[in-house]
Amino acid sequence: MGVEEIIARMNADAAAETSRILRAAEEEESRVRREGDAAAQMAYTTLSADGRRDAEARRRKILARAQLTARGGVRKSREEGISRCFSGAKESLSQLPRNPAYSEVLRRLIAEGQEIVGSGNHQVLFREEDQDAAEAALAAFPAVTAALLREDSTDRSGGGIVVTCQMHRCDQRFSARFERMRERLTRETAQILFGDHD
Repeated sequence: MGVEEIIARMNADAAAETSRILRAAEEEESRVRREGDAAAQMAYTTLSADGRRDAEARRRKILARAQLTARGGVRKSREEGISRCFSGAKESLSQLPRNPAYSEVLRRLIAEGQEIVGSGNHQVLFREEDQDAAEAALAAFPAVTAALLREDSTDRSGGGIVVTCQMHRCDQRFSARFERMRERLTRETAQILFGDHD
């Protein structure tokens, strides 16, 4: 083999090696690109899913806050409505002592008070301004004694009586009955005004 053949062979081997190295480099570049694309796609998918989860969590939090605010507004409006009803009821009750039927109301309060305090010697205590109506009501209860109510009431606008029997006492004044019945009246008023709505 001559020098020229050796050189030609070396050039052919170098060209083949160069071609193999270039093919290997292209394959490596292609593999790296595929892996990079796959990693980028996976990262994109993960980031997108995380972003969607975060966005959904923020949306739910904002919606929950808005619903809570709306419920608070509804509750406040309902409480104001119920409060106006109670104010109106108190005003109506304060007018009752001037009504001709007031003595009949007192008669019913006396009868109910007697049931509550039990049997025995009953006494009815009434406000000085209710004396005429109380005496008319007491005509139906000849065995019951009566006396003026000697305590100061913080609510001078109402009426009613107090029934006692020995150590038992039933405060049948409108303000006391109103407070005793407040919780039930609140539920009933809410049911009338708002029905079954939350």
